[in-house]
Amino acid sequence: MTWTVDEQLALTATEAVAAIQSGRIKAADYMATLLARAAALSSLNALTTLDLDGALAAAQRIDALPPEAKARLPLAGLPIVVKDNINTAGLQTSAGTPALEGFVPQTNAPSVQRLLDAGAIVLGKANMHELAFGITSTNFATHAGPVRNPYDPTLIPGGSSGGTAAAIAARIAPAGLG
Repeated sequence: MTWTVDEQLALTATEAVAAIQSGRIKAADYMATLLARAAALSSLNALTTLDLDGALAAAQRIDALPPEAKARLPLAGLPIVVKDNINTAGLQTSAGTPALEGFVPQTNAPSVQRLLDAGAIVLGKANMHELAFGITSTNFATHAGPVRNPYDPTLIPGGSSGGTAAAIAARIAPAGLG
């Protein structure tokens, strides 16, 4: 089956994993669609970091697994976004503040590691309210800028995890940590 972009973007997290595990969709194709969506909607400021190469390589590794190995991964190929105050090895974790800009942790937070061990793939880091001290995700402290509501960019998504919420609502990723 050939999936249209609209069909791919409409997949829920559960549907995406089932399609990847069954071989009805390639994880790399799905990831490429979501990465393109993220780039096209960059004006939402939902993400602080997009891991183009790493996410595609991880998706290709999932595609290379035999079906029985994919079946043992409950989140096989699931693209996720991770709030920028949760450590991700090899990706900047700034917590939305200039004081941590350039900080790249060597290890993953336990929550991220458990998701990766289950087959999830970090697509990117989600914008947030600086140091999570606020409820708007209006962040002027970093290059990312304030998070925009994907349904009305003149509004805010709210919460300190607004980037995660906006990325999921805009169908940049089907799931995330906030």
